[in-house]
Amino acid sequence: MFWKKQKWSKVPGCFERHLQRRDGNILFPAERRRVSKEEIAQARKRDKMDKERLVKEVLAFEAQVRNAVYVDFSSALQKVQGFLEEAASIGGDVGDLIKISEHLEEKTMEYLNKKTPEGRHLLEEAHSLSVVARTPFLAQRKRKDTPILESEEVPTLLSEDLDTISVVGLASRSFPNFRPSTADIKRHLDEAIRQGFDKEYAQQIINAWNKIPAIQDKA
Repeated sequence: MFWKKQKWSKVPGCFERHLQRRDGNILFPAERRRVSKEEIAQARKRDKMDKERLVKEVLAFEAQVRNAVYVDFSSALQKVQGFLEEAASIGGDVGDLIKISEHLEEKTMEYLNKKTPEGRHLLEEAHSLSVVARTPFLAQRKRKDTPILESEEVPTLLSEDLDTISVVGLASRSFPNFRPSTADIKRHLDEAIRQGFDKEYAQQIINAWNKIPAIQDKA
């Protein structure tokens, strides 16, 4: 609803996605709403390089596990969950990589649960935290080379889908020093409304922010 100026990839990667968020989006400062074709081309190049690197790492690790070279299952689980979080941070068409990594995660967790059933609760807790960390907004913001400026964290989040906003809203209420806060969200929306942002959609955002997301309902 915000990005109608340029033509975008069907599933944009991290850097292209942020340009897409900014393009003509009233939630961002006026000087950040214009995106050039050159910027898009460069972003796609970076996204492609990130994906190709991760593909090599995941396939090499899968081969290690398949050939029983890697036998430390606790470390293997951390590695696989790291892959999944990194896939979320890279974005784009990484569905196949995610399927491979989720399969490895499932099998590794099954083995650990059988070996140490008393640690099931801790394992499930670690898995839940990892799933939240795979939220694209959170994963992309965490990158060392993130395209998301610190001053743009709120408009970036508000440009995401309502389910993402719900997950981040829960995190904000759960951790005292988490940013953005509810006050940050309301303040930014009020200013956007003054500039013409849709009031009804702003209310949907607030409702989503205060909603308990589906990921918690299943817990």
